Amino acid sequence: MRALAVGLGMLHAYAAIHSQSMNADGIAYLDIGDAYFRADWANAINPVWSPLYSWILGLVNFTFEPTMQWEFPTVHIVNFFIYLFALASFDFMWGKVRSTNLGDDEIRLPEPLWWTLGYLLFIWTSLSLIQIWAVTPDMLMAGLVFLAAGLIARIRMGDDSYRLFLTLGLILGLGYLSKTFMFSLAPIFLALAWLVQKRTRSAFTKTLLAAGTFLLISLPFILLISNAKGKLTIGEAGTVTFLRYINGMPFPHWQGDPTNGIIPKHPSRVIHQSPAVYEFGEPMDGTYPISLDPSYWYEGIEPRFDFGGLLARLLTSGLVYAKLFLQQQGILFACVLALYVMGQSQKFASREILQRWDLVIPAVIAFGLYATVLVQSRYVGVFVLLFWADILANIRLTAAPNNKSWLNVLSGIATLGLLANIVMFNLDGFKRLNPTLGINSVQQTAPAAKPLEVAQTLRDLGIHQSDTVGVIGYAYDSFWARLARVKIVAEMFEVQAIEDFWRGDLSLQKRVLQAFADAGVDAVVAEYVPADAKLDGWYRVGNSNYYVYLFTAR
Repeated sequence: MRALAVGLGMLHAYAAIHSQSMNADGIAYLDIGDAYFRADWANAINPVWSPLYSWILGLVNFTFEPTMQWEFPTVHIVNFFIYLFALASFDFMWGKVRSTNLGDDEIRLPEPLWWTLGYLLFIWTSLSLIQIWAVTPDMLMAGLVFLAAGLIARIRMGDDSYRLFLTLGLILGLGYLSKTFMFSLAPIFLALAWLVQKRTRSAFTKTLLAAGTFLLISLPFILLISNAKGKLTIGEAGTVTFLRYINGMPFPHWQGDPTNGIIPKHPSRVIHQSPAVYEFGEPMDGTYPISLDPSYWYEGIEPRFDFGGLLARLLTSGLVYAKLFLQQQGILFACVLALYVMGQSQKFASREILQRWDLVIPAVIAFGLYATVLVQSRYVGVFVLLFWADILANIRLTAAPNNKSWLNVLSGIATLGLLANIVMFNLDGFKRLNPTLGINSVQQTAPAAKPLEVAQTLRDLGIHQSDTVGVIGYAYDSFWARLARVKIVAEMFEVQAIEDFWRGDLSLQKRVLQAFADAGVDAVVAEYVPADAKLDGWYRVGNSNYYVYLFTAR
């Protein structure tokens, strides 16, 4: 099972390398990592994107200096090693959670089925939910959560050494540095570390040691970002997400709502009205300054309680969880429920319930916290596995012959259900990588250009590193800019371009291009250009529907 997990991880990493996969969050993490290693603290100390993942990517880029062709593949090689770290952390946790002694008249999942179910859950949550190709810190956080859960399991087994509590505080501190969300869960893990021990002064002292170590790791970064924002904050990612998904604030380039007196302090600047062109080159750096620190562009807007928006979000989140547990994991859910119903109706004291099922608590709390703002599979993947850990570990049946058969049959069905999920997910991904396996269709328009192709075209046209460019399209996904090491400072959305710019008169096109020129850009890259567009003076990127307009002869 370990070989299967490593092998599938390698295949997913290879697919990401082969396709030069990237996502918008990844560009921000890469930019911040570079800023740290060139001592550009103004752009490195970031309240939205947590630092640990950026440090790792920045160290690798600083050490190996990958070429344009190898930058994205290098990121995925790093992600694969982070996946191996998460796998080792899971292995540590899974070996510790089944610590409760088994009674003479009880049976539980056989050891082979226990490990098989665990590894299948890890493979599915890591590759299908968290996803190894995503350039985000979620896999890194998952590994740290598994380590923290494994340490809690050791504490409830009776291991109460000071070194263990010191390690727990260190892991929770690194968890916060990997993702701000872990600051909300760290007190839960610390409380569990205390509650599963005997109530002694020594237990309290050791828990304080873990808490102190956690704060020692966390506080320096909290102070740095608080100083940068001019207020006490543990991170602004939650605030930005709340403003967007609960309060409905548009992103990017929201200019405010003057009617209701809601105006951000420093929105992007409108440099052409119709179609709208936005400029945002200052005050920050990065490939796309809008995404480098989204909280800056929302500054001055306070989150407001919106009961209707919160209720709608909870309903949406509930549907996501229903699909996750009742559809995607429906077979596992049904089999486990049946085994618990068949189990002996033994009553447990509250302390014993805590000892047996304590790891379910942080998982359920995480589900609830995410439900109030935004649930995405990569956010909750690690907590899905954590949720099942103690539940599977505490399946108990009386040692009757029929019960043993039912235990083997139902756990076997659950195993096959998980295996089917993994197989279907991988087959679907294989088809996406090989579109010729699907239904043949006639290509009506030119294809989109690959990021590497656009970056190389800019280089061939004489655009150099640190030059500034404008985008006609959606710059949030313009990954080519990172490869070319250019800075996007102006943007016009694709929808407006199709409706007004490409099919407008030549005088309008000249005015829009002049607005871009006034913003100081060296070139404009147009994405998804319609086939009937007027393209005098534009350079085509290969055979794609991407075009480049230069403002100076190169």
